[in-house]
Amino acid sequence: MGFKVAHAKPEDVELLVEHRLGMWHELHPELRSEIGQSKVYTRGWIRAKLANGELIGFIARTPDGRAAGSGCIWLREEVPRPNNPLHVVPYLMSMYTVKDFRMQGVAREIVNQAVRWSRAHGHERVVLHASDYGKHLYEEFGFEQTREMRLKL
Repeated sequence: MGFKVAHAKPEDVELLVEHRLGMWHELHPELRSEIGQSKVYTRGWIRAKLANGELIGFIARTPDGRAAGSGCIWLREEVPRPNNPLHVVPYLMSMYTVKDFRMQGVAREIVNQAVRWSRAHGHERVVLHASDYGKHLYEEFGFEQTREMRLKL
């Protein structure tokens, strides 16, 4: 099935929220209550970031217009570095494929479009946090593990 990927519009906010929370439900079902409680501020955050251009949503649709999946690039501000004159880094996030469309290339097409968009806008890299399920796909695109460390408080 051929999927067409287009940029999200303001009227797509609810879809992006649904997909982001769906991603969290699948990754962390034990957080069901917290995920549900986050819906209001997730919606507000996505709406605001889309409106000010800090979030670029990519929605894959079937030829008949059904949403098959989505993902976003969040243009995160970064501390100035000599090799990043734009001082932002595209962060690929909220990758989600609707169950009926999995293993059909939806995520691959979204990642492809997000990487192309980032390159076309002069960015020198794209970063993300990969789930175990998605890690293989990202490695196919050339993403590499970095040295990031984390302390849970």
